[in-house]
Amino acid sequence: TLTNGKVELPYDFKGIIDKVNMCGGIPVGLFPSQSVDYYNSKICDIPNLSIDQKKDMQRSLSICDAIIKPGALRLYGYEKYIYNYALEKDIPYLGICAGMQLMANTINIKNETDHFKDHYIKIMENTLLSEIIGEKEILVNSRHNYHIDNPGENSICAVSNDGIIEAIYNKNKSFHLGVQWHPELLDCEN
Repeated sequence: TLTNGKVELPYDFKGIIDKVNMCGGIPVGLFPSQSVDYYNSKICDIPNLSIDQKKDMQRSLSICDAIIKPGALRLYGYEKYIYNYALEKDIPYLGICAGMQLMANTINIKNETDHFKDHYIKIMENTLLSEIIGEKEILVNSRHNYHIDNPGENSICAVSNDGIIEAIYNKNKSFHLGVQWHPELLDCEN
């Protein structure tokens, strides 16, 4: 958003930028070269990327060592293009909240239960997430109104106590992980 001539990033972007900087990375935004008012347009009215716009996006993606897709209220076609490119080229990918839903490539289902709060999740053994976390259960900070009921070509690696899928990963890729919570908003010592 633009306030008093200054760009203000949503809290999740700021959290991601801060975490990437803390780890020695250089955050880069990935945006299509098409001129569209994404904020005020209906998703069905936004055209697909042209061949030239896909080439522009590929040039941007070629400088990326990894991709983080943060949470969002809407998912755009160019974000699906980015994910499919990352999948094809095996570029490490972290999908957060809507980013995980994009990985599953399924229709999202409105939550019947309250997942807009902190709650515990169970991490499955012998999964990418269990290797990273090293715990069987952790407290997460979910902020989602929708969930997936099918991980698509991915494997489930964490669920909530009420059975909602909280994390998925692609076993056939070096690092393609999706989490339903917001790790960029967690305070951690490491």
